[in-house]
Amino acid sequence: MAAAFLLASPWVTKPGEVVLQTDRTFFGSYRVSLDRGAGRRSLAHGTTLHGMQALAPARRREPLTYYHRTGPFGHMMDAIPHLREAGEVAAVGLGVGTLAAYATPGQQWTFYEIDPAIERIALDDRYFTFLKDCGDLCRVVIGDARLSLSATAGARYQLVVLDAFSSDAIPVHLLTNEAMAVYLARLAPHGVIAFHVSNRHLRLAGVVGRLAAANGLVALQESDFRLSRNDMREGKTWPDDKTGSEWVVMARSRDDLGALTTSSAWHAPAVAPSTPLWSDDFSNLLSVLDIRLH
Repeated sequence: MAAAFLLASPWVTKPGEVVLQTDRTFFGSYRVSLDRGAGRRSLAHGTTLHGMQALAPARRREPLTYYHRTGPFGHMMDAIPHLREAGEVAAVGLGVGTLAAYATPGQQWTFYEIDPAIERIALDDRYFTFLKDCGDLCRVVIGDARLSLSATAGARYQLVVLDAFSSDAIPVHLLTNEAMAVYLARLAPHGVIAFHVSNRHLRLAGVVGRLAAANGLVALQESDFRLSRNDMREGKTWPDDKTGSEWVVMARSRDDLGALTTSSAWHAPAVAPSTPLWSDDFSNLLSVLDIRLH
């Protein structure tokens, strides 16, 4: 049963969708597609959606899918005002560059991406323009993110986004206590670390919550996969360009998390007493394997 679930393919080419480019590297296979009916282009990595952009000029700067303004990341940016102030932001994982839509004047966003093919796709404005529209506010550093962050001794980020865990194979070395030491060493006073832990196969929120507790941090989680009862009573609908997502954010104090601490959508991640602290010497993917059928 587990093997069959792991082989399931939730992101497949839809009727009427046109494949614009394919690429294969050491890190996997990529597919850029156009859905004319929906008016969007998308990037898939294997069976995982890695970004989408609207074709209409008036909407091309809107963050879609996991980063939708009505989702957890948008909630975080609205609830913590200092994240929109001038300063530096680090984002591990580039995708199509969607997070660049959140950059504000006076900020410098640095995207850490291990695969040069992803950078080439994100910079190709025949397909995606988030990085082009961001201009000098955004830059990309190619290489292993943990090593690259370790080398930036003078950087102090007001926000560190870890967005490298949605695919079938995850970089475990970015989820260890030693990795947390790197993030904290680069985190500015009152800074926030945000983990995108959506994954079809693995339950990662508890692992991240354990890392937060081990480092004396306050952590909050939002799982946004369906409309709330209140939203339904108000007649709201789920946007068709939004993807359900799960995020865990953490900071050194509750005050650093702003209005998230009083939001009913956010709660402390559940960490079972048996959840181990992952380290460079120990991690256990089988312990977080989710074999439920979705």
